[in-house]
Amino acid sequence: MPYFIAIDIGTTHCKAIVTTDAAEVLFETKAGYPSFQPQSGYHEQDPEQIFAAVMKVLRDAVDTVADKENILAVSFSAAMHSLIAVDKEGKPLTSLWTWADTRSISVAAELKDTPEGRRIHQQTGTPVHPMSPLCKIAWMKQEMPETFAATHKFISGKEYIVHQLTGVYEVDIAMASATGLLDVQTLQWSTEALAFAGITAAHLSSLVQPTDRLPALLPSLAEKLTLPLSVPFLHGGSDGSLANTGAGAVLPGEAALTIGTSGAIRILQDHSIADAKSRLFNYRLDKDVYLPGGAINNGGILLEWFIKTFTDNNKTFDQYLSELMPQADTIPAGAEGLIFLPYVYGERAPVWDAGASGMFAGIKAIHTRAHYFRAVLEGVGFGMKQVLEALEENGVVIHTLFAGGGFVESPEWLQIVTDILQKPVRVSLTADASSMGAVFMAMKAQGIINDWAEVKRFMREEELYQPGPFLPYQSNFAIFSSLYKPSMPKDH
Repeated sequence: MPYFIAIDIGTTHCKAIVTTDAAEVLFETKAGYPSFQPQSGYHEQDPEQIFAAVMKVLRDAVDTVADKENILAVSFSAAMHSLIAVDKEGKPLTSLWTWADTRSISVAAELKDTPEGRRIHQQTGTPVHPMSPLCKIAWMKQEMPETFAATHKFISGKEYIVHQLTGVYEVDIAMASATGLLDVQTLQWSTEALAFAGITAAHLSSLVQPTDRLPALLPSLAEKLTLPLSVPFLHGGSDGSLANTGAGAVLPGEAALTIGTSGAIRILQDHSIADAKSRLFNYRLDKDVYLPGGAINNGGILLEWFIKTFTDNNKTFDQYLSELMPQADTIPAGAEGLIFLPYVYGERAPVWDAGASGMFAGIKAIHTRAHYFRAVLEGVGFGMKQVLEALEENGVVIHTLFAGGGFVESPEWLQIVTDILQKPVRVSLTADASSMGAVFMAMKAQGIINDWAEVKRFMREEELYQPGPFLPYQSNFAIFSSLYKPSMPKDH
């Protein structure tokens, strides 16, 4: 029987799945690693811990396959926007800075609304924001000049894994398109972005296609994995781009809706979107397909914040959720006038302001903890609605959303978001969407599928959520949309 293995390198853990060539999941596992916040705005991880976790789940996946010569490919998915500086020997000079690291907030604020910033956003498809490796590198040049000068390569966590496996620095264009350094039209490193960061293309990895095969594994690692040398390792892509294909959101009118730690709405199409209000990103799935959309910072991470802040913390996170979700479901839609602006961790789309703050509005004496929790769930939905509206204002027609991420485990939250977005929401009952997307990328590399529409034949059973009336949310959403006022653009 033919098999595929997919590895998804996330922000909190990495996952591995083993599937058949019919996309049937036979095995899945995961291994976690911690994040560190040594000071405000910093969000770091140890790249060695991530590599160890990747090797563990990969070995576990390989061990479940008896006839290893029938493994058709190992393919990768990874979180975007991370950065590691490494020396000429490939040793990290910094920790891994995740997408949530906002230490470069001053650099982003200075660049964001300038003519140069708007040009770089339009050219690279990546909004000017501290998440961006562009801003992180520029900040490092200012604040860590000795480290900057000693850096041989600026790479993502995925590129670090590729280098550890092969000794080569390569990055697929899907990952590169989220750095703020790649011209998403020409698929070459942007000279203007490189100049702003103060680096040259030699400081970055070589660009490859997502379907390209990695160079040969280092002999010591190949031996540890007990894999035949004939098994190809493929680059795959970014978790965001692969989530669309993995969820089956591949046809016109279909969008992927993801709420995990953060959240996003993304579509696949053959051209980018030039949003006059600079609210959207334009990443890549591959050389033929763009990935326009918008991401919010504040998704499921707000549930952890709420429980830590509004409870006595004497139960587990899951125990609190099992209490709070049903309680929130008893509160009327609209939380009886209580509104939550969910910018607790700053915000990306649509405001792209890492310094933005959250707030509750409309507080009354009748509001209980359940009201506050309901308002948090609705606030995330309102943030996603603004992303959806930004896409639709740019002529994108969306009739169905394909949901993924941790929020699909909560029927209550799913229905709230469905009601707010006013679109049917389909929830796949197969594996994690990004992992499955990595499998589909491998299938495309192998010629099993030739067009992304063909992933539809692999889709399993789905749950369908239909929207209820929006009227109970209408006034709250209008107030929500007025709570944040962006700064005026700089014309100098």
